[in-house]
Amino acid sequence: MKPLGAAAKAKMAARRTCPKCGKVRKQVVRGKECTVCRAKAYEEQRRREARTCWGCREVFERRLPAAHHRCGECRSKQLAELREKAAAWVEEVTVCAGDGCMVKLVTKTEARAFQKSQGKGRSWWYRAEHWARRCPSCTEAEERRQAEQRAEYERREQERREAERQEAEERQRWAAAALVDPDVVVLDTETTGLHAEARIIEIAVLSSRGEVLLDTLLDPGEPVPGDAADIHGITSDLVAGAPTFSSIAVRLTELLDHKRVLIYNKWFDVARLGHELTLHYLDRAARDAAEETARTGTAPDDVREQALALAGKQAAAWLDAMTFEDVMIPYSDWVGDYSEYHGSNRWQPLDGGHRAAEDCRAVLSCLRAMGRAHADDYAAAAIGADAMSEGTD
Repeated sequence: MKPLGAAAKAKMAARRTCPKCGKVRKQVVRGKECTVCRAKAYEEQRRREARTCWGCREVFERRLPAAHHRCGECRSKQLAELREKAAAWVEEVTVCAGDGCMVKLVTKTEARAFQKSQGKGRSWWYRAEHWARRCPSCTEAEERRQAEQRAEYERREQERREAERQEAEERQRWAAAALVDPDVVVLDTETTGLHAEARIIEIAVLSSRGEVLLDTLLDPGEPVPGDAADIHGITSDLVAGAPTFSSIAVRLTELLDHKRVLIYNKWFDVARLGHELTLHYLDRAARDAAEETARTGTAPDDVREQALALAGKQAAAWLDAMTFEDVMIPYSDWVGDYSEYHGSNRWQPLDGGHRAAEDCRAVLSCLRAMGRAHADDYAAAAIGADAMSEGTD
């Protein structure tokens, strides 16, 4: 084997040299010190800790007693605290624990003798098994109090279970009634994303019986992001040439006016409707501002702010005139997949394929599953109501 050169030997020695003590060790030194220096530092720390008071943390020249690790002053304080605790314990166990009761249960001499038998230096003591905590009258009163607490707890638990049962039945009846209500429609949208500026690119409205009232793509006037298209499959090419939201706004208003609009996670879809309505009314406000400028020959400085504020008010008024109801929370509560982390039932995904009309049909499927127990009752009532209306006609 060819002998190592001086440079290689120097590198190997440098790797085995301790940065702290400067000595060359047999093994490679990893870190800021070798194992010998580390062991010395550990022993020094142990010796220093043996000379450190556990009370005041002052370091002395000599080792402190291993029994308590305290200096004279701190040991005196510790013993004084132990005596105070011991005296307080004796006062506590010799008198009845009932509120305001001063009946003596055992003598202080007996309590001190039992206390000493538990061992020296202890800061807490057991109670003798044959000692009563309360006198007979206080024991009886405590048993009555605990019995009343148990009865109150059971009553509240029964009321809670009954309230949950009623809420569950109300959810089921709500779903069953919605399926036969002619004033119920289901709405769903597909968008360019989940952000606050996302645009609607597909919207569908179905009746409670599954009839398609509206199902159309919408041209958002901007490209559809690839990550959104990967979810619902709607690309920019598909929405090219589709109607705009403004062109279907009147038809949408006619379908939703005086109806109960059911939406799965209504907060998202209602927010998207509000954004589209704001843009719709903003175009109208901009046209009005342009006509005013052409008529007067002057343009106010805050014309855009005024137009945006007016459009927002008009969009909010449109939404306030509608009745939106959420399906996701009732359905998730009906499924009952409780999360300890969130302290509520987990939101259930809607298995509709991420297309507006199919998602509406999935919502109707959720309603059928929820209202199955009462479906026959409400269906019979709906048939009876139709028969009465036909007879009146």
